[in-house]
Amino acid sequence: MQLHPNQVYHIYNRGNNRRQLFYELENYPFFLEKIRKYVVPHCNLLCYCLLPNHFHLLVHAKEETILPYHQRPKLETTQAHPLASMSRFSHGLQILLSSYSRAVNKRNMRTGSLFTQNTHFKKTSSEAFQDDYSLLCFNYIHNNPVKAGLVQSPEEWLYSSYREYLGLSKRPLCNLELGRQLLSLDINELFDFKGFEIPDKLIKKIF
Repeated sequence: MQLHPNQVYHIYNRGNNRRQLFYELENYPFFLEKIRKYVVPHCNLLCYCLLPNHFHLLVHAKEETILPYHQRPKLETTQAHPLASMSRFSHGLQILLSSYSRAVNKRNMRTGSLFTQNTHFKKTSSEAFQDDYSLLCFNYIHNNPVKAGLVQSPEEWLYSSYREYLGLSKRPLCNLELGRQLLSLDINELFDFKGFEIPDKLIKKIF
């Protein structure tokens, strides 16, 4: 996953063969705490949403994001282990998915891959205003539970960052100040976003 500093990216993955990722309600906060531990230290998280069989992140890359992850050499060998060809962010994301998968597989007595093999990403930011789709992606992510028929309004879904921007979370995951700055948000705009239908031709810009 090749990211660049000061750019915004839509990052997403789904259950293998479109199967479920979150089997119990407790799985959602468990996954969010893993995001806090393994992803948030290496980027500015702008928004997120967890759905039963997939998840979305909108992240702003910083210098820390692209720093290479240096794997420690194994003790049983005298040769230096080659550096892993991934960034700290990519490594954190990998640990997030693998550790969550192990826990869920053990809990549900299942085996095999939980997520699809490759996590996808798409740059949404641009120097040209008309080509910047970050706000559109922010809107899409938060309205996803409504589109899926899970709730009537985005603030009703407990596992997205929409409620963080409304001031309803005591421990926000997102960098709310930067999110408001980069996306020119205020609370009125947040309410205006509810139920907004995004044309298919624009959805292609964020996937």
